[in-house]
Amino acid sequence: MGIRQFVSNLNALIFPGKQETAQAAPSPSEQLWRENYDAREAYFERAVGPLPPDILKMLHMAAVWPGGGLCVIPAPRLGPGMCLYTTFGLSNADMPTMYKMRDLSLQDEGGGGKRVSGTVEVREPAPRRPGFAGYGYEICMLAAENQSWPVNFLQWAVNAEMNQDVGFLQKVEQYQGLTIESILVAPGMHIHVLIAKAQAPLPDGCALPAGRMEMLAACVITEEEMRWSHQHGRDALLQKLQAAGLGYASTPGRKSVL
Repeated sequence: MGIRQFVSNLNALIFPGKQETAQAAPSPSEQLWRENYDAREAYFERAVGPLPPDILKMLHMAAVWPGGGLCVIPAPRLGPGMCLYTTFGLSNADMPTMYKMRDLSLQDEGGGGKRVSGTVEVREPAPRRPGFAGYGYEICMLAAENQSWPVNFLQWAVNAEMNQDVGFLQKVEQYQGLTIESILVAPGMHIHVLIAKAQAPLPDGCALPAGRMEMLAACVITEEEMRWSHQHGRDALLQKLQAAGLGYASTPGRKSVL
């Protein structure tokens, strides 16, 4: 399913109770949502490259994050064989979410299909930061193409933000970066990550119609690097990674730069 078609199909979920006809003009909230979405898409295409035709949906978050998903954008200008794995919708105009899922169940339907069931409940949304779009950020990871573990990391991050109100952007700003230990991203595969505000050549954020969108970049680090950052600072570790020529590229199992 193409990204634009995906958005069109979800209008009824994002704006419940409104049935739009070919003659009806979109409401101001609908218009802002679409303009914000299109502006973010255009920004990613300028900064990284053309978006893929498909958006990766998180089935268990369909009712909580109806207009959001994950994108894997080929990024040859950022390195041969590299892709930018990124969330696409945390800065939607209808975020932070005001819903949560209870009694979630995923059932196989055969042929690789799954059916999601559960109860959608209204919740108190996380505080919206004035002047920012949605949660105020998207989070990305630069890694080799054709990998599933970066997607699994992004799913973990989305769940932490939307279901636990972690507030990644606020924590990154408070601590000049954030390290997280031992995230399970594949069977038997745990990674340590450094999350910081993205800098060039990665996309570093822009102004959207709904407000500012920052870009957070997550990169895999070694345990030694993580422990070192606790004493010397996360920003100092990022400088070490950049000085070593690694930048934001994530390569599990690499040698420490220390």
